[in-house]
Amino acid sequence: MSGRTGTLEVVLPLPTRRATQRLGAALAASVTLGDLLVLEGDLGAGKTFLVRALARGLGVPASVAVTSPTFTLVNEYQARLPLVHSDLYRLGDADELSELGLVDRIGRDAVVVVEWGDRFAHALGDEGLWIWLAYEENGRSARLSARGARAAALLSRTTARFSGELMGSREG
Repeated sequence: MSGRTGTLEVVLPLPTRRATQRLGAALAASVTLGDLLVLEGDLGAGKTFLVRALARGLGVPASVAVTSPTFTLVNEYQARLPLVHSDLYRLGDADELSELGLVDRIGRDAVVVVEWGDRFAHALGDEGLWIWLAYEENGRSARLSARGARAAALLSRTTARFSGELMGSREG
């Protein structure tokens, strides 16, 4: 893990869809109530796919569709830990954020996952685990950046679980 301006960062290779599912499973095994995950990346980079893997890892049944809340803005799923999934791509400014009730859930009673939330970092509390998904030559990669002590602990747990899963598989 490397530090950058007070944050901890790690880059994980995601050469296959299965590797992205493993990251979702590692996150699901690591998150606690109140955690904030902010997902960034180009359209089609796999943000919603990662959320779906996280949701399945938390126990959301396969019969429940986990889709991008691009137009609904917020989807909530009941699982081992309640999961709130939001997409802020269409949000105009931070004032609209309060109407969604997201800030009230962070640090409290749900795992909150926000796609396209970086421009609202301050309004979201400036602390959480930021995940940038990017296309690479050999698939995708995820750059995880922890902002704050709680997120640093989450990053540590997640990377340990992700690495452990990779070591137990043939995928590298």
